[in-house]
Amino acid sequence: MKIIFLKELLKKIRNKIMQPNRVMKIKVYNNRKIKLQGVSYYLDNYNFWDLNKCKENFNGELYDQIINLVSNSTDRLYNGRALMSVIDLQLYKKEFDHYYNTLSKNVIRDIKTSEKNKFYFKEFDFNLHVDDFLEINKSQNKKKNKINEWYLKDRNYFLDSHPANKKHDWEDELHYGEWYGLFKYYKNYKQMGVTTNEKLFGYCKLLVDGEMASIGLIWSHAEHLKSGVMFHLITSIVKECMEKENIKYLVYYGHGAYPQWKSRMLFEPKRLKIIM
Repeated sequence: MKIIFLKELLKKIRNKIMQPNRVMKIKVYNNRKIKLQGVSYYLDNYNFWDLNKCKENFNGELYDQIINLVSNSTDRLYNGRALMSVIDLQLYKKEFDHYYNTLSKNVIRDIKTSEKNKFYFKEFDFNLHVDDFLEINKSQNKKKNKINEWYLKDRNYFLDSHPANKKHDWEDELHYGEWYGLFKYYKNYKQMGVTTNEKLFGYCKLLVDGEMASIGLIWSHAEHLKSGVMFHLITSIVKECMEKENIKYLVYYGHGAYPQWKSRMLFEPKRLKIIM
């Protein structure tokens, strides 16, 4: 009874604070030394998916135009009018147990199913798992019959992206991108000529801009969706964000896309305004 009461109390508090009409102001601490990866990716996806591969765009007029739009609140997402999918991590006092215990029994069941199937979560170097990345994308193409052709480009297009173990010149402790994924252990499994002993089944690029972390590129292998891998992946991302002091909000693009599914992981519709 006590757990049920706490869940209902948290729900009432969340509903009261996270009213869609209330504009949430988020500080991104922009400066000339860094690039806002989450903001730019959301406003022009594939032209800003990686600092290395999109260097010319980040260093040119296209990026400057995006920053000017956001600064003037004339962009299409961060203008205080568009509804975005947001988890305010502060509602759970940035304690993962509070968040996890608020999830529905069905979501928790699916997470446990994924764990029982020996999927595990970790940060990874994208360049070592490009073939796995492409296999995941092709599985989605097969399931959906057709996806954006960008995801099906040749492996050489994706190689030499920004490595996970090195901070880019345009990154600092408040502004960075990280790849996280769900893996399974496979002894002697090779990827890109390197023995990794593990295979990638779900990926997510997390883009951090000051107080806000944005879910960027994300997908899981279509053949394992029923194993709860997406719930496992995204809730693990929530936990990762809670462990980082500067991150207060996790954003998963517009709330108009799959709103019911996102709400199962406690994303709420929220209007955002960026404080540069």
